[in-house]
Amino acid sequence: MPIKRFADYLQRRGEYDAYMSPLVNHFNPETLPYLMCRSLISVAWDGKLYDCDFNQMLEMGLTKPRAVAPLTLWDIDALEELEGLPIATGSHCFGCAAGAGSSCGGALR
Repeated sequence: MPIKRFADYLQRRGEYDAYMSPLVNHFNPETLPYLMCRSLISVAWDGKLYDCDFNQMLEMGLTKPRAVAPLTLWDIDALEELEGLPIATGSHCFGCAAGAGSSCGGALR
């Protein structure tokens, strides 16, 4: 996934756009219901909640609408409270939604 050091490496070499182009051009909307961000919660050491591991590395936390700070374990009583919250997205999301999709378990579709 083109984030953090790998994204920096691609940028320095002038290869970021070439890497991203196939991912963007092969976006598959059929993968969206199966992406990990729709059913996974990542919890950081400090209790902050994230909707995927990549968002955690990018510090793109789960938030409620109009919230100032990301949600933590101590802000919720049950996981059901997270249903329907917006999913944090960025260009790295094309890595999971291209072609047959990607997850820790392999192809999604």
